[in-house]
Amino acid sequence: MQNTTKPDSLQAMISDTLSKIADSSLQSFRPVMDGMLNNMSSISQSVKNINPASIKLPKLTSDNCNCCPPEPKCPPHCIAQITRIAAQDERILIPFMVKNSCSKIKTYRVGVRELKDQDGNMAPFQPQLSKQTVTVEPGRSERVVMMIELGQFANGATYTTEIVLREKEINQNICFTLKIDNDHHLVTAQPQDEKQYQLRWQSWQSHFYCEPKKDVRANQ
Repeated sequence: MQNTTKPDSLQAMISDTLSKIADSSLQSFRPVMDGMLNNMSSISQSVKNINPASIKLPKLTSDNCNCCPPEPKCPPHCIAQITRIAAQDERILIPFMVKNSCSKIKTYRVGVRELKDQDGNMAPFQPQLSKQTVTVEPGRSERVVMMIELGQFANGATYTTEIVLREKEINQNICFTLKIDNDHHLVTAQPQDEKQYQLRWQSWQSHFYCEPKKDVRANQ
């Protein structure tokens, strides 16, 4: 039995079938699309009605972020500061402690830079240290003393320098400031009239003081 279906009619039948399938798919999917469009319209309208200032967004800080790189932070130029006020011609001693806060024994070299005034001029005398190195056990401290002779220092001038602690490659500084003030916290003594020491109470009735009789024999 021969197939009498023509190729054109077969192609038309296939196209018609695909068209019907597409139409039915669009019709079944249209309610879904309409619902999505309605929802988007509602969301858009809700967003327009929201005050942006009232929206609380989460803060992304380094405290809550384990994967964030640490913020760049430079070490301090001075790990400690010392300020002294003294007068001319004094000899001052400046003690300070070097503490080992690590878990191993540490040896530090101790040095001091040039002492200069605010104009960059060298001080008449330079500081001297009692120790050049210190070896400190964990958790312990060791005292170092810096001595300066203040002869010929200018009254009213300010001098600065840095005491340097160094273990291997890094300098760590103790910033030192010296102010010369001859009148700073000076004790003023005012001698009294010697009669204040010699007057004695005469009697309860007279309410007068009198000077004691001098011992004539003591002057002979």
